[in-house]
Order: sequence, then C-alpha cells, then structure tokens
Amino acid sequence: MSGARFVKPALAALCLMSVSACVSLLPEAEPVAVYRLSAPEPREWSGEDWTIVQIEPPQAPRGLAGDEIALVRNGQSLAYIRGARWISPAPSIVQNLVIDSFNAAQSQLAPARPEDGVRADYELRLDLREFEAAYDQGENQAPAVRVRIAARLVAERGRRFVAARVFTAEVRAGSNRTGAIVDAFDRAASEVCRDIAAWTAVETAG
Repeated sequence: MSGARFVKPALAALCLMSVSACVSLLPEAEPVAVYRLSAPEPREWSGEDWTIVQIEPPQAPRGLAGDEIALVRNGQSLAYIRGARWISPAPSIVQNLVIDSFNAAQSQLAPARPEDGVRADYELRLDLREFEAAYDQGENQAPAVRVRIAARLVAERGRRFVAARVFTAEVRAGSNRTGAIVDAFDRAASEVCRDIAAWTAVETAG
C-alpha cells in the first residue's frame, strides 16, 4: 500500500479478546521503520553568565505518550501508522527537540534536564496537547500534521509563575505517504520548539 497504513485501537482490542485467532505460535513480525525528528545545529558555547532553564518532560495523554505515530480520522478517532514508530516515546523526542532548539538559539539560556542535578533559574513545564496527523480532507488525501504544546514558565526562586502560552503549528504533508507525513511532523515540531525557545528567552530577559 503506497499511502500511510492504519491500525485502529479497536482492532487491537479485538485481537486481545480473541487470542487464538490473532496470535500464532511462530508469528512473522512486521518490519518496523523507526523515525526521528531532525535537530537544529547547536551553537558554540562560551562564557559563564548563563541562565539555566530546566526542561521538564512533556505531559501527554495516553494516546500520545507512546512511540506510535498518531493519526486522527473522522475528526476524533485516534489511530496509528502500521509498521512505523518514533525512535522513542513522543514526549521524549519533543523534550529533546526543545533542548536542541535552546542550544541552537543565540541567547544566554542553558537548557538542563531534571536528572542533571543542577540548580536551575527557571523551570519550563510542557503539556503535549496535539502531536498527530489529521485526515481532514479524506483518508486518500495528504493529512495535516498538528503540533500543540502548552508551556508554563516557573521561576525557581519563589516558585512563582512567570508566563504561560500555547504554541501551535500545522503543516500539510506533501503526500499521503509515511515519509512525507514524518517530514511534516518534523517541520511542525521544529517550528513550535523554536517558538518556545524564543519566547522563553524574552520572558527571562527581565
């Protein structure tokens, strides 16, 4: 099949209910293609006067928390591309891309992970609201990839909220093929993460 292939959660549930009909003793595993998002080129670091921002792993609903590439059909039905996966769960690759976007920006912000154990000046909390390809023009047409992330910036000193904003991007895939859909994810996610890095630089400048 030339286009993106679907697998509905409802079908997966049916297989679990009828194990004998869906699982053989010697199953032939379907080949899985693994995809990643491209990272921007990091800048050179110099100096010591950095503002440290701790990037929290994004919170995500269960349907977006795994490594499946999510699709939306009929405006609300969530499905996944068969035979394709992200290299790691979606919240993890988004966190990595946000950090990479900070590293590429020309600002005095130094991103850190919670496990780094450094004392941060700010904490960036993220909610992954949308990370899916929507078939808004029919299942034979190229879908529109939608990425929506809610960001909240917290000052570690005093533990007070500094700012909050929702970032969105929508990019239509060049065709109804997995590679083109992944490329649209790449462009939409990169736009959102660049905007988050730029917004954080402005909000922490004062």
